Amino acid sequence: METIKIYHSPWRMLLLAFACIIFVVGSVFMLEHTKDIFHVVVAWISIAFFGLGGLYMLYATLKERLTGKPFLTITDDRIISEGLKQTVIHFSDVESFDVVKMRKQQFVAVHYKPGVEQQKLDKADTLDRSIRNLNRRLVNAQENISTVGTGMKAEALCDLLNERLAYSTKGGNS
Repeated sequence: METIKIYHSPWRMLLLAFACIIFVVGSVFMLEHTKDIFHVVVAWISIAFFGLGGLYMLYATLKERLTGKPFLTITDDRIISEGLKQTVIHFSDVESFDVVKMRKQQFVAVHYKPGVEQQKLDKADTLDRSIRNLNRRLVNAQENISTVGTGMKAEALCDLLNERLAYSTKGGNS
């Protein structure tokens, strides 16, 4: 099967970055016009959260465009995700993919085989282990793949990944 490359839409990513900037500006405005400690704390948390989110959107867009590396690369035997760090998911380690919803956002949950799931936890550093455990509690999977900023819906990506998983488990004889 052919390798599939999925990029973030630069327009969607820039729109998300712009939305983050609007929230940062609103938070700065709130800081300038309040002395209430609660509102000051909320404003600083918003500045940090949306400021970092906007910077990440710009970083991801520029990284993809300058390096030519897609956000997701799907081959016959693995998925390579280029986020803040590169993540490789081998189909041989996966039991299934599933669409999960958290609030209004949909993700593709990666359900690992039982032995692999424990290996991933054992190899993870403290922060990664915490994130994996949080994901497990929230969506019943250690890892998930977001389609935010891409032109692909979570259901379509899930169908594609399950098709590749079936192809991979048959040894590529489809």
